[in-house]
Amino acid sequence: MNPKEHRRILVLLSGLTFLSLSLILYLTYFMFFQADAVKKHSANRRSWIEEAKIQRGIIRDRNAEVIAYSKGHEGDYRRFYNYPRIYSHIVGYANPSLGKGGLELSYNDQLLNKGSFMRFNSLKNFLSNNKLGNNLNLTIDTNLQNYAHKVLEETDRKCAAVILNPKTGEIYSMVSLPDFDASTIVEDWSDISSRADGPLVNRVTQGLYPPGSTFKILTSVGLLENPNIDQSYVDEGTQTINGRVFKNAVPDRKYGKINLKTAFSQSLNTYFVSKGVKLGANTLGNVADRFMFNKTIDFDLPVKKSVFNYSNSLDNTQLAASSIGQGKVLATPLEMALVSAAIANDGKMMEPYLVAEVESADGVTIDKHEPKVLSEVTKKEVSDQVKDLMINVVRNGNGSKAYSKGLKIAGKTGTAENSSGKDHAWFVGFAPASDPKFAIAVIVEQTEGYGGTVAAPIARDLLRYANKHVIVN
Repeated sequence: MNPKEHRRILVLLSGLTFLSLSLILYLTYFMFFQADAVKKHSANRRSWIEEAKIQRGIIRDRNAEVIAYSKGHEGDYRRFYNYPRIYSHIVGYANPSLGKGGLELSYNDQLLNKGSFMRFNSLKNFLSNNKLGNNLNLTIDTNLQNYAHKVLEETDRKCAAVILNPKTGEIYSMVSLPDFDASTIVEDWSDISSRADGPLVNRVTQGLYPPGSTFKILTSVGLLENPNIDQSYVDEGTQTINGRVFKNAVPDRKYGKINLKTAFSQSLNTYFVSKGVKLGANTLGNVADRFMFNKTIDFDLPVKKSVFNYSNSLDNTQLAASSIGQGKVLATPLEMALVSAAIANDGKMMEPYLVAEVESADGVTIDKHEPKVLSEVTKKEVSDQVKDLMINVVRNGNGSKAYSKGLKIAGKTGTAENSSGKDHAWFVGFAPASDPKFAIAVIVEQTEGYGGTVAAPIARDLLRYANKHVIVN
């Protein structure tokens, strides 16, 4: 063999070696970094065929009532829902044609009894006779969920409500309307996926709205934390900031010399835009950050970030609008429920959760959620003062329609301006005010009324029902 042929063979062997190593590296990369995503993708038919051989775990409410279960059908398993509408945004759906949503998606591995690393599961499942998934025990109370659903349906509006335990973070009810029927989602898909009112959207976690006057809770925290700022104010019905005129709900009425208590109970925009500017963007932004604005909330379902912009470009006019929950401030109903819950819980915001426990098919606890502080939003002495302000709103202020004989409710109303239509009505609060067990946020979109006339009575009815029927451990 002459040197030229020898060199050609070496080049060929080097090329083959390079290609072989490249293939090995790619397969290794795919196995460890891409296989999970491909296997979990809803379009992966092989994954669905494998999953259909496993009896997906049962989902129950806090009282052990079955919400979702699987039954054998021609060698496979099919999913069934006992409450296909009221749990559509919580439990979601699992269907080979459409994929998964809700807890069916976020807890898919647990419901199928799959290990942490899916690439090893085919061999594990092949060697094992165990084809039973794990069960989920939720914090939701079905009776309260059903009641809340009925009450909100009566508004005939897009709306949402969430009720949670301020001391633990347990979610007792979460309703978003419009919704869909998880049992007939395949047949209804063409309609519900194209509707302008978004029945697939969970408004509690994915809806971003101007919080309106409910944000005055945060502005009040800022004021109480900074006693150097004078809390007195002379109200003339309007307040001009850099040429923009801010008005109260009844601009013709002049309250004269007032304090924070009066301004909060009557939700006077003039007071809060003036004080918000004096607080400054960084101070108010710091309060918002502690209340989990601009941050990701760890939850069993995806949650959009609530937004409070306090960059250097924020001028006094924008800051004034932000101080009353307008401008570029946006919040989810879950966020605002957590705001009221933090005030109720001595300034400690607890991490919200839906899944209390994951257990094996034979009832052995695999994972149990323990209450966890999400954020220390303020000191107890400040939260106590805001708590008193919220009690006064219902007792003597514009939240009086939330008053309930025999149940002391604290709250804050909000009527949020909506650039694309009618105003949104808000109410956030908690009860019993002396020893809070339930925190709530209610929003009704594009309504004819106000937070105090539309959302407050709904919150009152839901809190009254929860206090009477939900057993708090």
